[in-house]
Amino acid sequence: MGNLAGTLKLTLSPRLSELTRIRDELDQYLRGGSLPDTVHNTLLVVAEEVLANIVLYGFCDESSDKIEIQVGREDEAIHMEFIDPGKPFNPLRDAGRKTAGRLVDDQEAGGIGIHLIRGLTNYQGYARKSGRNHFRVTKNIHTVEVEN
Repeated sequence: MGNLAGTLKLTLSPRLSELTRIRDELDQYLRGGSLPDTVHNTLLVVAEEVLANIVLYGFCDESSDKIEIQVGREDEAIHMEFIDPGKPFNPLRDAGRKTAGRLVDDQEAGGIGIHLIRGLTNYQGYARKSGRNHFRVTKNIHTVEVEN
């Protein structure tokens, strides 16, 4: 398995058009790690979901606020951290509160993405530091040996 070259650091504007940029740059970065396709594709989906949520619900100022994303590998795990200046919001605690216990058909939009992220990653963490949201996810890399 190849090694990822250092840490990928991106600074994005809070616009949905940046989804294409994060997908392209993250895809290129992850290709350097010779990751299993399932891990590679999962990380792309998670990054797009988190960025979309920040843009749609974070109340960032498109003209001045920037979203920072850092991606790196440590041992057998890939870590992604999303840092934004939006309103304080812990998705692990607050997302989906208003829809808990309701049928999916009756739910308002929102709150489902964090369930997806929890299901696709091995660790999720949130902190508010220096007026910024820090949301971190980790995806373990599992190697599966096929017997012949």
